[in-house]
Amino acid sequence: MIPGSLLFLAFPGKAIAADDEIVAIVNDEIITRKELGEYLHAMYLQLLTEGKETQEIHELMTEYEIHGLEQLIDDKLVLDEANKQGLEIRPKAIEERLEKIKQKYKNEQEFLDALSEQGLTVTDLKNKILDQYKIKYIVEFEVRGKIYVNPQEVTDYYQIHFDEFREPEKVDLDCVFVFYGKEPEEARQKALQALKDLQEGKAFEHVVKEYSEGSAMGMVHRGQLLPSVEDVVFGLKEGETSSLVETQDGIYIFKVKEKIPARVTTLEEAKAGIYNTIFEKKFQEKLRFWLEGLRKKAYVEIKT
Repeated sequence: MIPGSLLFLAFPGKAIAADDEIVAIVNDEIITRKELGEYLHAMYLQLLTEGKETQEIHELMTEYEIHGLEQLIDDKLVLDEANKQGLEIRPKAIEERLEKIKQKYKNEQEFLDALSEQGLTVTDLKNKILDQYKIKYIVEFEVRGKIYVNPQEVTDYYQIHFDEFREPEKVDLDCVFVFYGKEPEEARQKALQALKDLQEGKAFEHVVKEYSEGSAMGMVHRGQLLPSVEDVVFGLKEGETSSLVETQDGIYIFKVKEKIPARVTTLEEAKAGIYNTIFEKKFQEKLRFWLEGLRKKAYVEIKT
């Protein structure tokens, strides 16, 4: 839960409006609804900066809105722990990070204007960067740096999940597609003429441009197409063209550009990915346990 949220600490020291509702208390700090809203907005801006798709942003923000307060509480607890341990960050690291942020803007004034629109100063931003680094390094030291994945664990995972490493037979398909529309017989004659042109030696790509009402399918594997279509395309040799293949919507002529036989990803090929999977699982478990420990030592009250 923490890794994504730790980068979005709200700025400390802001004045609290009299009507700003308190939603939680963490030790001697309060969290207001306004601060929570700013926190969620910062998350949204970060997702945009990362270039995520609209649907993914929507899904993540829905999750953040449900768990945002808990994440903000965790952030404050982690930062508090970093400060208790006296963690210090080199000023040069903060300046370098600030310069990278500035590079996203056309000039200094555009950067300052963007800060001003958020009601922030350069000092505010430096303080935020400082907090980000403190949180990053305390998590590295207390959690990530204490995780070990034994090579035998990687081997065991591979053997237990062996079926996941089977890669089915694949074909890279180009095709001519003629849509039936309201005149099936007319479509059939058009498809027959396309097939005739191919049989007379006309290049497939030229026939596609002249007759096709669809686009190349690209790489597909067994199980993705209709059984009747798969029987045809997987029976073709590389570079071979099919005869007419009729479906409910229209008629296809397929060309197999490349065939990739079924294979099993070897342990050597898979071990880096397996290692990352096991490491991430252990990290999330250890992080959750560590955060629970911080909460037990702290005073946390959530207002309902």
